[in-house]
Amino acid sequence: MDFIQAIEKALNSCKVLIAMIGPHWLNIQDAEGNQRIFNEGDFIRIEISAALKRDIRVIPVLVNGAVMPTADQLPEDLQGLTRRHAQEISSSRWKYDCDQLVAALSKIIEPKPQPVKPAPISPNAAKQKSWLAKNYLWLLGGLVGLIVLIQLLSLPEEDAIYDDFEENTELTNGLSQPTEKDSSPAQVPEEKPTTTQDNSFQEPENSTSTEEVYVDEITGYWLLSDPQGNTSTLVFNQYDDSVEFLEYNIYEVEVGEGNGSISGTQLTADYYNSLVQISGKLILNTSNAGGSWVGTISFPTLGTTTNVSMQRINP
Repeated sequence: MDFIQAIEKALNSCKVLIAMIGPHWLNIQDAEGNQRIFNEGDFIRIEISAALKRDIRVIPVLVNGAVMPTADQLPEDLQGLTRRHAQEISSSRWKYDCDQLVAALSKIIEPKPQPVKPAPISPNAAKQKSWLAKNYLWLLGGLVGLIVLIQLLSLPEEDAIYDDFEENTELTNGLSQPTEKDSSPAQVPEEKPTTTQDNSFQEPENSTSTEEVYVDEITGYWLLSDPQGNTSTLVFNQYDDSVEFLEYNIYEVEVGEGNGSISGTQLTADYYNSLVQISGKLILNTSNAGGSWVGTISFPTLGTTTNVSMQRINP
């Protein structure tokens, strides 16, 4: 791409241009010994001049002890640079100067809100949670075992199925068989199409709505819970369609993290629990534009899937 066109494209999409000025900025010469800043084809001059003409915010940043040039030291199309407030950055107070520059930029470009992590837990609180931290894996294993036991108890007993089969067989064998004299010609029932009943479950063609669904931004604090009453806090950040989150237990200790994406009304994320070092998959759906979410969290290594729901909470 032509470099002049690249500069034009970049300026069309930016709100601020930072002009880095060093102590030799004015003295740099081209191959013929002329000051480059007075060369109409110099890219630095083109960039700054175009930004000034388009009324883009231009911030001169002085580095390594440089001083702001005067108007008579600059070509006419750059003289507006001298009327801009300059920021200084020095090696001796690097962090302070950079913070000042960031503060100036924040007044021009509003930064995205970032969720604040919960405050560090005091040593006393850490002692109170030590038992849970040591026995978390056992509790998780017990929960998985309980789910498996409930599923086994909900299955019909094999003996009951066998008894029903025997009873039906005896009733059939005990029926009197009609004689050839009394019996009428056998009526062969019409074979009904087997697909009639299934058709009622087929979704009609073109049932997918073409209307675009908008979901509210998910950035913030959410309460994740399951039917057994287990809860944790998820702190989300969203960048366009991609998301990332941190998980905190009831003691406000970070125990997991994940990242994924939102497609339509579905959120899909890879999950990792750092406390027990196990990976999983979180799949959630929303029916109210992101006001609340329901779905499942699965752990392939354990072979388990649990229903979960997620509600927004205040930090």
